[in-house]
Amino acid sequence: MDKKESVGLNEEILNNAEDQVKKLENLLSLSYEEAKKNGRLIGRISRYGEVKVEENSEIEFIIDPSTYYSESDAPFHRIGDYLVAIDPKDMRLVLIRIKSIIRKDELAAIGLEPPISQIVNSIEPRGLITNTIVKGELVLEINKNDKTPRPATKSIEPQSPVIDPNPEVLSKLLDLPQEGITIGALSTASGLVKNGQIPVKLPLNAIYHHILILGTTGSGKTTLLKNMIASMYNQLERHPISVIIDSNQDFVQLPISNNVKPIPEEILNSCYKNVKELDGIVAVVPISFELIQQKFEKERKGINEALIDIARKYFYETFSPLIQINKVEFNLIVRNKTIFLKTDYPFKLIFVPYIINTLETSTDNLSPLLPGITLLAKDLLKKMRENFKKKHGIYPPIQAVYGALSVFIDKSIYKVNKDNGLSFDDVLEQAIDYINPYIISPNQDFNLDLHNMKIDNYDFSLFDAVEEFIYSLQRARPHDETIKALYRRISSLIESQVIDILLPQHNKLIPLNEPEWETIINIANEENIPVILDLKWNLDLVGLDALRLVTYRTLDKLISWKHRSWAQRNETPNIMVVIDEAHQFFQNESKVKEDVDAIRHVSAMISKIARLGRARGVGLVFSTHSPADLNDIILQLTNTKIILRTDKSQIERISIPKEVNEYLSRLQDRTMLIESYAFRLGYLFAQTTTPLTAHYDISANITYY
Repeated sequence: MDKKESVGLNEEILNNAEDQVKKLENLLSLSYEEAKKNGRLIGRISRYGEVKVEENSEIEFIIDPSTYYSESDAPFHRIGDYLVAIDPKDMRLVLIRIKSIIRKDELAAIGLEPPISQIVNSIEPRGLITNTIVKGELVLEINKNDKTPRPATKSIEPQSPVIDPNPEVLSKLLDLPQEGITIGALSTASGLVKNGQIPVKLPLNAIYHHILILGTTGSGKTTLLKNMIASMYNQLERHPISVIIDSNQDFVQLPISNNVKPIPEEILNSCYKNVKELDGIVAVVPISFELIQQKFEKERKGINEALIDIARKYFYETFSPLIQINKVEFNLIVRNKTIFLKTDYPFKLIFVPYIINTLETSTDNLSPLLPGITLLAKDLLKKMRENFKKKHGIYPPIQAVYGALSVFIDKSIYKVNKDNGLSFDDVLEQAIDYINPYIISPNQDFNLDLHNMKIDNYDFSLFDAVEEFIYSLQRARPHDETIKALYRRISSLIESQVIDILLPQHNKLIPLNEPEWETIINIANEENIPVILDLKWNLDLVGLDALRLVTYRTLDKLISWKHRSWAQRNETPNIMVVIDEAHQFFQNESKVKEDVDAIRHVSAMISKIARLGRARGVGLVFSTHSPADLNDIILQLTNTKIILRTDKSQIERISIPKEVNEYLSRLQDRTMLIESYAFRLGYLFAQTTTPLTAHYDISANITYY
């Protein structure tokens, strides 16, 4: 090759190189133009280090001092916030989550001090006029023609522009759900992203895969739940019916407006615009034996009058202190054997007096009310009850079982025809004496004629039923421990005061009907209002066992109805069941020394309900401040976990991304980590407002804002 040929070749290479430079210059220029369309230009990918894309790789970019100091709350000041790089090769947008921010005093780094300062390490602001190095992880990326983002796996060029993205660009890159229940506004662990302009919504489908909400007292669990329900009823045309198991009367206030404007205003305007108090509630209120006895004994009311008076009493004690309205009128309505009392002023309140009736409940379906019952005890109860129904067409009141078991427990049955001369009739009278305190009577000192008063229109009296059960027990000859095990469970039912309430009418004992949950849900659906199972009013002095019985019965009835409707191909509303203070109802086996069998029984029950609920449109939302005391099965069954400020010791059993674990004990009120399959990143932070509706603790005389 001669010299001329060599020079020509070099010129060709140089010309090609120059063309390439111009091409790259054009691409870089276009990428910066694209950057300005999608957000505010704040920096560029660094030229001074490798830009390596690999699994869990980080990328480094530079922000100049004027941009860095232009605002104090920019995303590049905060780890966990989001920025976007535009790659010049194909103009794709690459989402970056900030992991570290590096600042240096350059003058100090090279050993320079102010020229006339006599003070070592004195203040020198010029040392802060330096570039900021930000490191972040590549998360997701999207091209112009892509409908949804994909994992960021392609190479990215040095000098690529980095932007603070517009809210709609960030929302698209995060692939946030556009429909669902509003949880709050996108945030980091330390503050709002985009000034609260990006709503975070949980798709309705996630509800049916069940949710667990954790947070210490005062962190905002109840506020979050109330805001979720208020937004769902206000913002979604089609939504599940909420059934809220309310231990503290927090949720009965959903129809009452908040007299203080919720804050932060940015979240209110972007996420909860036009969300207001609800039109009303269906209040399902367990009515105790003692409350009805009081109405009969002191006021000599008929049952309908008594129930209307109880509804008024409920309104005056629950709502009057909040809204200063002391007069309300209720209309009594009966629908499908379900009694409810309705008023439309000052809001829709449908009061459903709730008791449990076992006379039409098989022993298998009675199981949720008997957690921990031994297999032998259950078999004994089932055999006796089924024989009784075969003969009389209905199961006996629970009082009959209790009376029969009582004379075996006190041993009086074993003294019949002994030297003390105790007759079988004497034992029967003793059994009736055990039952008498649990039958409504005009006067507590007055004993009804239980020998002759038939049960409703059936052919037996309570006396007859007790006698039959005593004979059945004598024939079965069960072991003493079996009788004791059965007696403990039946006693628990009797002492709850909400099971098999019998009213004397026209020389008969009439059992109060148990409201049908199908009817309750249909009424709530027609009125577009939630159902509140109020476990505080009237039951707060009865004991936790009664609250658990009502809760277990409710869950069992709801899932049984949904499953039966599905089998018959009947369309029914979907349901979201909210269980506040869930650790009280579903305890951790390792935390309870006694009744381990009962805990295991409840675990099996909740597992069945959760499994069927996914397929039948029943979602469970558990809320607790004490996850360490919560049953393990709930941690396993809930596919979405929302964690507000929580002590580290409380979340040791929960799998949480390592990079955010340290923040959870220091979160601000109402700021939360949401870990869910519904989000492309697996988790997000969000923040909600103070309560959108009234949030008032009557017993403590405190309003929460």
